[in-house]
Amino acid sequence: MELKNIKEVKNTLLALSLIFGALFSTSGFIEILIGFSNSILNMNIEFPLFVGDVFGGFALLAIGVTYFLGVKKAVIGDIKAVSYLFTASIIGLGIGIIAFLFLVSNAIGFLLGFEDWKNWSLFKNITIYLILGVLSIIPYKIAKSL
Repeated sequence: MELKNIKEVKNTLLALSLIFGALFSTSGFIEILIGFSNSILNMNIEFPLFVGDVFGGFALLAIGVTYFLGVKKAVIGDIKAVSYLFTASIIGLGIGIIAFLFLVSNAIGFLLGFEDWKNWSLFKNITIYLILGVLSIIPYKIAKSL
């Protein structure tokens, strides 16, 4: 397998890292703000796709920061930018897998007719974690091919 020159893939790395860093960081901030406002201020804020999990928001924020560190490396022409993109994508995929498993477990509870899952809905259980996890496949595949 031939390693490509950083100059050939610099713009791709830069664009992917910026886009996904912004997506994850923004989602993390929103998740944290909703979580704090719901728990500390007792405001019941509901925002589509967001559950208000402060710790999950910090996880998204950490992934976004990892993507942004890849931006820094790509700007200076360091081949390690691929590593940051790859690592952040794998962690994003991991969070997406956990969200998917959570969705499946809730669906099983619904299908088995458990009392707590009587009003369960697929669309209400699709979260930002699942969406960003699925989207993380894009930079993962690109970083893997570099």
